[in-house]
Amino acid sequence: MKTTKLLAALALIVPAMAHGQGFYVGLDVGEARSDAKTSENVLSATTARWSGSSTALRLRGGFQIGRFFALEAAYVDFGEIESHFDPDDCPNGAPGTCPLDVRTSSSGILFSAVGVLPIGEHWYLDARLGWGKIDFELEELGGGGLEADEENTAFNYGIGGGYRFNEHWGVVLDYSEYNQEDFLDSALDGDFGVYNLGETSVTSLGVSYRW
Repeated sequence: MKTTKLLAALALIVPAMAHGQGFYVGLDVGEARSDAKTSENVLSATTARWSGSSTALRLRGGFQIGRFFALEAAYVDFGEIESHFDPDDCPNGAPGTCPLDVRTSSSGILFSAVGVLPIGEHWYLDARLGWGKIDFELEELGGGGLEADEENTAFNYGIGGGYRFNEHWGVVLDYSEYNQEDFLDSALDGDFGVYNLGETSVTSLGVSYRW
């Protein structure tokens, strides 16, 4: 499934990127961290929380319009994150403990507007604001049988900076938040009513090439 998504992303990101002025592509690798939580239902208080991390990859491409603005599309793979929940109180007042172990993998395509602030001849800062779709696959570990495969809307923002060695090659350091708190409530028919992946942050280092 992820191979198909990557090919689809390439078709979106690199459409006719023949040697047009302002086109660029980039590949970023870094750490994704998610703050997941569980609750009895959508309206109830949080039952337990867990933070996990994995290796993330982002393939991006865009077109810079002048010195200060760019439009960008990106395929982001957040990797796999395993979460362990051991709440103080079980749902519906059930006695005893009710731990829950969950593995989540997520990826998606997002579109962003990017503001660029040049600093001297080689350095620059940038900030992005974007929106897109994130697909996540979830399964309970330990033979519980709970699983889900859903696509949800996601909103993201980020800040970064980079250095351009010449007119073609450069490196970039970026921090981005993918705010899925309001969108990734996934009903599970087991120990807990709701598993929420929450916000995912990615800190990455990348390389870019522009025509």
